[in-house]
Amino acid sequence: MRFLVALAAVAVSSSTAAAQAVPVTLTEYKVELGRDSVRAGTVKFQVKNEGAATHGFYVRGEGVDKGSREIPAGQSGSLTLTLKPGTYEVFCPMADLSHKKAGMTTKLHVIAGAEPAAATAPKKKPPTTH
Repeated sequence: MRFLVALAAVAVSSSTAAAQAVPVTLTEYKVELGRDSVRAGTVKFQVKNEGAATHGFYVRGEGVDKGSREIPAGQSGSLTLTLKPGTYEVFCPMADLSHKKAGMTTKLHVIAGAEPAAATAPKKKPPTTH
């Protein structure tokens, strides 16, 4: 039983460690992403509301249609999603989308993730003779 609990803990920490972090700043009326492209896979948006009004963070595209909770002024939240390659719209969904219409929208580009290169041992040089 202990083995299963330890194995589950490793699996959870491994998937969390693999998430790409994207800082997001919300203000009136702007969504700023710390980066505008990421590799396909798990992405954790770390959202900070630096505005004076309550805002939210929403991601739509490539089969994804999800958002964060409402984030009051001066507070933070997060949203973790698994994204496929493509272009996603990110925006503030507040006030019947009036925040989005006022400019709180941008695009996130997700590119296919490259498989890590297999590690290879360096080739040994033949001994030199004089």
